[in-house]
This record gives sequence, C-alpha cells and structure tokens, in this order.
Amino acid sequence: MIGTTAPSNAASPPAPFSAAARSAAVGAADRAVAGGAIAPTKLPGEQYLRGTVTPWVDNLYSISYTRTYRGLPVVGGDAAVLVDGTGKVRALETADRLPTDLPSEPTVGAEAAETAARARLSVVDKVDTRRLVVRLNANSAQPAWEIVLVGRTETGPSRLHVFVDARTGTVIDSYDDAHAGTGHSKWNGPDPITITTASSGGTHFMQDLTRPGLSCAKYNGGVLTKPVDDWGNGNPTGIETGCVDAMWAAQKEWDMLRTWLGRNGHNGAGRTWPVVVGLNQINAWFDGTRVVVGHDNSFQWIGAMDVVGHEYAHGIDQTSPGYPFAQPGLSEGTGDIFGALTEAYANEPAPFDTPDYTVGEMIDLGGPLRHMYNPALTGDPNCYTSTLPPDEHRASGPLNHWFHLLAEGSNPGGGKPNSPTCNNSSLTGVGIQTAGKVFYGGLLLRTSGTNYPKVRRQTLLAAKGLDPTCALFKKTRDAWNAVAVPATAGDPTCP
Repeated sequence: MIGTTAPSNAASPPAPFSAAARSAAVGAADRAVAGGAIAPTKLPGEQYLRGTVTPWVDNLYSISYTRTYRGLPVVGGDAAVLVDGTGKVRALETADRLPTDLPSEPTVGAEAAETAARARLSVVDKVDTRRLVVRLNANSAQPAWEIVLVGRTETGPSRLHVFVDARTGTVIDSYDDAHAGTGHSKWNGPDPITITTASSGGTHFMQDLTRPGLSCAKYNGGVLTKPVDDWGNGNPTGIETGCVDAMWAAQKEWDMLRTWLGRNGHNGAGRTWPVVVGLNQINAWFDGTRVVVGHDNSFQWIGAMDVVGHEYAHGIDQTSPGYPFAQPGLSEGTGDIFGALTEAYANEPAPFDTPDYTVGEMIDLGGPLRHMYNPALTGDPNCYTSTLPPDEHRASGPLNHWFHLLAEGSNPGGGKPNSPTCNNSSLTGVGIQTAGKVFYGGLLLRTSGTNYPKVRRQTLLAAKGLDPTCALFKKTRDAWNAVAVPATAGDPTCP
C-alpha cells in the first residue's frame, strides 16, 4: 500500500512567522537572486544587496534588494521577491537592465552639479546629500550626481532629489519627498474618544510610547503637555482638539496596518512620524519627517481620518520597496486608499466620518475633493490613458476607481453608490480588507519605474500569492480591465 502521510522522520515546516520561517524565506530569496532569477545577464561589477525583510500576511515575506554597479548605487535598479516561510518563491520583480556600455566615471564635478540642481527649487535652505550614483530608468542609464535639497516650493516644503548627468551637467530627473494634499476637518467620535498618551512626574504628554515616533506638537512649538490626561474640548479651531483628532487617526491607521495588513508601524519597522498642528495654510502635508496639519476655510484644523491617513500613507509609500512611483497619481492614490482603509477599520457611526470612498467630503471647500467610486464627479479621469493629467491628485482617478471596484464592485447595493466601468462590465467586490491586502501586496513588490501597468502586474502577483484558487486574481484583473489599464507582456497568468 502507498501511504499518503509524511514519514515520522520528515522535517516539519517552520511555524508561520517564526525565526526559522524568516530564515527560510530570506535564504530562498537570496538563492534566487544569486542564481540569476532576477538578473540572468548581470554586467561585471553589478551586484544585488539585500535590503528590507517585511513580513506580510499568510506567512509571506517581501524581501527587497538594491543594486550597485562598480560600487555606485543604482538608483532605479532595485528588485523585490515575494517568498513564503517554507522557502517557496511566489513572485519576483526587478527594474530595468543596465546597458553594456555604461560608463561610471564622472566628468562633471559635484559643485557644478549642485549649482544646476539648486535652480530647480525656489528656496534652498540646505543641501542634505550629495553623492555619485547610476540613475536608471526605462529609457536610459547614466552616471549622475544625486543632490538632495531641503527648502520650499511656491506652495509648500520640499525635500527634492535632483539627478544631474555626471557627463554633461544637465538635470535628467527629480522627485520630491514632500507631498501636500488637502483634507477635511471633522471630530471623531462618539465622544469621548480614547488616545494613547504618556506621563512622567505628574505631567502628561501628547506622545505615544507604544507607537514609537508618534507625538503631536503645536506648529513651531513643542509636544503638548498638561497636568491632567484630558485633552481638547471638541472645538476644531483649537490646537489641542486638532492634536486629539490627529493622534487618534494616526493610532487607528497604525492598528489597521498591523491587524489587516501585517505591517509593523507606518514605516514597516515599528516606527512612525510625529504630527504638528497649526500651519496657517489651507493644506496638510507629509515632508518626509513629519505630518503637518493646517486649516480649512472655517479655520478648523484638518486632522480627520482620511486626511491623516492619507498623509501618513506618503510615509508608507516612501518606506516601501521601489519608491518613488514613476507616474503621476499613484502616490496620491496610495494616500486615498490608506485613508479609506483607516476609515473602514475605525468604522465610526454617523454623524462622524463613516466608511466611504470620498475624500474631504466634510471640509469647507465646497464638497468632496475626490470620489473614488466615480472620479469624474470631481473632474478626474475614471479611465486610464497614456496621457493622464500631470497633476498628482487628478491623475489618481484610475487607481482610486480600480480600488473601489475591487473592494465594492460596480453595483454594491446597500445604499452604496454605483461605480461605472470603462468597458461596461459588471463587477462584484471582494471587500475593502481583501482589496487592501492586494494593493499593499503589490506595493511590497514594487520596483523603481513603476507606472500604472506595472502596478497592475504587481497587484496581480500579490493576488495570486494570496489566493491559489485564482478567484482573487481574476477579480483583480477584471477591476484593472474595468478602468482600462492594459495588460502587458509581463503580466502573470492564473492558473
């Protein structure tokens, strides 16, 4: 008789998310990279170095790799491997290959490169970083000086990465770590709400030691303190109340990331960033080091969930593999998605910010800023084209629309709004938590140069890894088809 059980001396699989499972995942990913699975035609002097190891869900790990060429960092040359705790590689993503005739020696000095970079920013307070790299994108690769400038644009703060061709002295690329957006100011509830704070020697601090890095301060001031651990008065024009709302929302998003997506803190490594309230502008932003909260037209501090969740999501974006996205709209859409996930996780009752797919619906700016279920209602595109608007917020339309269709479908019922499709298809949703896993899984597989078609591929790989039956894969694919993001030659199939 042929038995179907394992022999008694067979090794047991590692326990999920144990040290042995992590070791098996890392070892398998390293072997896949060393064996050429990512780069079968490496150039002499080209190396891959393991970066972050991020546990996900279902005993899955995202393992990122950076690339060097003759000792120079290859910016835009990263890779990511999705692997499980038994050592099985589920998916691989890599950026473009290097050309065989790539030079590595500069002919333009760092000072000249800095002068060229400074012209790209209205006000430069300081030069934060200056290093020689290889800048790789879909169309070219060349040695470049990466100059990081800290200062301001005409509308807000900036931490601008400028790449100057080290052979010609011309600026070839740039991206900004600072992201600005507008949201709504609204109390959370029901009252009273509970926030985590700290105390020492009879003084209470607006600081959360259980979520390292999280605190709230007045703009250009210190962390708020009180002799009693009772904060705010429900008036959204007061700094203290604004901090209560911002802290509560950041804590809810942290908990959502841990409970729904398996992420350890906003930065993926058990930490987050502080928030400050009191900016005298109708705005809110993340500048790479903190979340800054301004006011609306009624001078209410805009510290509600979808604002805070959106801004902290820029930090999630920046601390995930393959940052930054290579196409407008994807970063802002990421913020809207995490804001919607935070609202859904908190699940507040009316008249508070109930779970929805609108952004800024309570702000004093004349209605919602974006409708994820039908972006066209605010003049944003529902459907993807190769000529999306250059504005980051407007170009987020197809990503927001895709996420809603995947989560809720085209005709969800239950009083929820219908969502038109670009191909006249009818879709049923998978629920916002599952849709969040698919999107976040795609983010963990992101590599440099990621545009809309690549987000499609990466989320399809994530869906396939989450559900071997292919049902989730097909719904993810159908939602992308419904917003007209095309398939490419590298798209996975299932089964």
